[in-house]
Amino acid sequence: MFSVMLALGKAYSNYPTVQLVFFRSAFALVPLVIWLMMRGDFPRALYTARPGGHLLRSLAGIGSMFCLFASYGLLPIADVTAIGYVAPLMIVPLAGIFLKEKISAFRWGGVMVGFLGVLIILGEHLMASGGGPERSAVGATFAFTGAVLVSFAMIQTRRLTMTEDTGAITFYFQATTTVASVLLLTAAAVWPHTWGLADFLSSQAWVWPRAQDWIPLILIGVFGGVGQIFMTQGYRYADASILAVFDYSSLLFAVAIGLAFFGETPSHAVIAGALLVVAAGLAVALHENRLRRAIATV
Repeated sequence: MFSVMLALGKAYSNYPTVQLVFFRSAFALVPLVIWLMMRGDFPRALYTARPGGHLLRSLAGIGSMFCLFASYGLLPIADVTAIGYVAPLMIVPLAGIFLKEKISAFRWGGVMVGFLGVLIILGEHLMASGGGPERSAVGATFAFTGAVLVSFAMIQTRRLTMTEDTGAITFYFQATTTVASVLLLTAAAVWPHTWGLADFLSSQAWVWPRAQDWIPLILIGVFGGVGQIFMTQGYRYADASILAVFDYSSLLFAVAIGLAFFGETPSHAVIAGALLVVAAGLAVALHENRLRRAIATV
């Protein structure tokens, strides 16, 4: 779901990033409300006793969403996806610190090997020469920053699932992001050109979509909303440091979408780095699965 969402975001990256964030968050509320109504939980499931926790999760999510949409407009989809693998690597130590999950030496080893793969991918863009090296470096920086923020958002999601309904977690994130994007779009429309940040805000001013663009832009939110529901439910039932490994499947979708729709072929460095990260992640997953089975048979 997220791979399709981000592919649509890349295809329509000619629109301002804040505008893409608005479509991603506002229309993600539609499948969420439908899902809650089908469960008979709307609006009961929106009750929360932890507004501060939702705010922290939303702030990290807003930042990561902006960075990722910006990076997809600058880099190939497979490259951004591969750089994004720093998120599950970051989740492992963060889960130990904030969630008190027990992190084995094997997991730590997997993190170090995987991070080496991420460095290989980042190095190609940060040390690029020719063909728009500045654009490549900026895109890589956005992608890396977004991935780090994703890891914080996922840790906070895991913490919230201990006491909060999936509907509340997803709803308040989407609603907060929608409000934030509307405020930025409004500021871009009224901000004086002589004030600070004028150049940035003017680049984020609302661009009225063409008639044929409305449906794809709305689908960015629909796919994102459905993906958000599945992701949040997943973090309710599994350790964050284990579940994060499943994010590696996104590389398959990213490469296929990049080749089919954008004519993008991953470089050797991106392929090598991504394979290193995926191998490390899968090794950790298999190791942890064997440990769980061994404990269950005792």
